Amino acid sequence: MSFLLPPITKNKDGNLRKVGLEIEFAGIEPMQAAEIIASVFGGEIAEEHRYHINITDTDLGDFRVELDARVLRRMAEENIFDKLGISLEEDSIRKSIEDVVDKMARSVVPLEIVMPPVTIQELDQLERLREALQQNKAKGTYASMVHAFGMHLNIESPDLKLTTLLDYLRAFMIVYPWLLKALDIDMTRRISPFVDPFPDKYVKKILNPDYVPDVDQFIEDYIEFNPTRNRPVDMMPIFGMLNEKLIAPVMEGEKNDPRPTYHYRLPNSRIDDPEWRFADEWNHWLVVEKLVSNNEMLEKLSRLYLLRRDETVISFRKEWANTLEILLDLDEQA
Repeated sequence: MSFLLPPITKNKDGNLRKVGLEIEFAGIEPMQAAEIIASVFGGEIAEEHRYHINITDTDLGDFRVELDARVLRRMAEENIFDKLGISLEEDSIRKSIEDVVDKMARSVVPLEIVMPPVTIQELDQLERLREALQQNKAKGTYASMVHAFGMHLNIESPDLKLTTLLDYLRAFMIVYPWLLKALDIDMTRRISPFVDPFPDKYVKKILNPDYVPDVDQFIEDYIEFNPTRNRPVDMMPIFGMLNEKLIAPVMEGEKNDPRPTYHYRLPNSRIDDPEWRFADEWNHWLVVEKLVSNNEMLEKLSRLYLLRRDETVISFRKEWANTLEILLDLDEQA
């Protein structure tokens, strides 16, 4: 399956929209992952430290490989042993301690490849990296009961108009129950804090046709109900561009790179499934894109969603997913 094009292909400047992918996995060492990237796309490997490696000047741009563990990164960046007053005269002793911590962390902490943003017409080239990772036995979400590994898509918004941002968030909330069904989200990821669903009260607030905030109110309302990046669609990168001061208090200690993208975090990492393609996850997201481009259907579904929302969450999600398949004529995969 190839990457399909969204209804809106260009941004406000008339350029093709871009998408950046992130994939979490296990079973491959950080330097090995960097070498795999360089073997596919060229470029120079620069090891910032053992948990963070940059691959620059590739055919597509700059990649990053990192062990997604803040504690381990800090240990590598700071001389933690000396700060604790522990004298380690032998480098080999120091290295053995780091190796033990490293090994323990990798049982639950994923290795992550952050790919450069590429245009929607270049996305197919990233499948070459997926193939290489599969050939090298990378392990995904289903490899362990404790692996809550995911795949993230950073999807450039066509523009930063308030109406556009609201439409995308509304469309996602409407499509979310269907996505849970279609993507078969792993239970480990559902119960993990990384993709907590939007609170029901916030969903109702956003979908209400009378909700017409200005930009600052929109951000403040979001923060009130979602003071975190751990949502299936993380809006903090966009909000960082619109008003970084408003989100600064809740982003303290959190990494947030302001950029005009929807940080879509829901999909599983199925890198060890030979039938899986990066394109599968993008093409599912396109249901959101298609709904955004159909204002009449978006409004009708918003009202219908609110009317039916008195049911229990689980039964509602199942029934709503089935309803969407009928109303939007969805196949099992978008």
